[in-house]
This record gives sequence, structure tokens and C-alpha cells, in this order.
Amino acid sequence: MANQRFHIRLECKERCHLHLRDSFYPARAENISLGGVLVHFDDSIPGFYVGDNCKLVMDGLQNYEYLCEIARVEAADVALRFVGMHITT
Repeated sequence: MANQRFHIRLECKERCHLHLRDSFYPARAENISLGGVLVHFDDSIPGFYVGDNCKLVMDGLQNYEYLCEIARVEAADVALRFVGMHITT
């Protein structure tokens, strides 16, 4: 399979929260790029599907919500594609 990445990825271990439908899920951003982020959960999370829209809030940046689309789902990891950003007040 060809590598389809367009942006350089940076390793990180930042705590974050994923907001999907009406639920918040604590997680950890494993690596990030200009195009997206790989999010790791301590347990496998059912109900995440490719194409779902969600929001990601990084700890320490509570005023910024990153609008995302789920690009890939694995047992305890979800790859998100950034589609926008929203600044809350």
C-alpha cells in the first residue's frame, strides 16, 4: 500500500478530549501533522466510524476546538483529518 501522507508528523503525548455525538472521550494525541492527528484511547471505543465528524480539544488549549473527520479506526486508535478550527469564548 502506498503512503498517502502529505504532511510531516511530529510525535507527541498530549492529553486531549474527543467529542463525538453527545459524548466526550478522554484520550492522548500520539502524533500530529498539519493534516490530522492520531488519537489513542486507553480502552477500545465502540461506535467510531470512518466519515464521522467530531471535535478535538487539546488539554491546555480549552478555547480551541479542532473540527475533524474520522479517517481510520483501529482497536484503541483513531486517525482524524482536520477540517477546521473553532475558537470558543
